[in-house]
Amino acid sequence: MIRVPLRAALPTALCLLATPVSASGLACTFTQLCAPQTDCQTHPGLPFNFDLISGTLALITANGIAHGTPLSHLSDTNRGFLFETSPDQTLLLSLSQTGAATMTQHDFEPGGRLSSASYFGTCEPVS
Repeated sequence: MIRVPLRAALPTALCLLATPVSASGLACTFTQLCAPQTDCQTHPGLPFNFDLISGTLALITANGIAHGTPLSHLSDTNRGFLFETSPDQTLLLSLSQTGAATMTQHDFEPGGRLSSASYFGTCEPVS
């Protein structure tokens, strides 16, 4: 389960995997984190590595591999992917044609509570 509190600090062992059409992967660094509990914080860089797994965008979690569902209304230059990482958590990854990236984590918690955090940074192709 990817139940790590991404809002606080991401362990380096956590790997996100995905890829654009023209490369074998992406190296992403998120330098700003925003959440209602913490407001916005600047970080030296929370790294994520994306790869193509069996022809699909995928996220490796402690629960296994979560395959990303592409958002079909976006063009090839601007892309978005939804990851169901556990029964009570989803991630939305948005990538612009310039390399800007935003990732939002949504957690359903006990008692009907919902929490979220957003990460802002950049992604660049890796071959």
